[in-house]
Amino acid sequence: MVQSVRLNEQEQELLRKKAVELNKILIQRGQQPLRDSELVHILIEEGIELIEIGNSGKAIIPR
Repeated sequence: MVQSVRLNEQEQELLRKKAVELNKILIQRGQQPLRDSELVHILIEEGIELIEIGNSGKAIIPR
């Protein structure tokens, strides 16, 4: 199984922006901010069950 994943620049920027957004909320609540790697693990653990194959044959997470 893959133990490391390379993110492209767009993915890195999306991850950074989401981390900033979430960390602002956590800090306002007096809680510890998330590291980017923690956010990736949460995305995998929480999102893995949501992935489906769309009509086009592409893997998607429906909204």
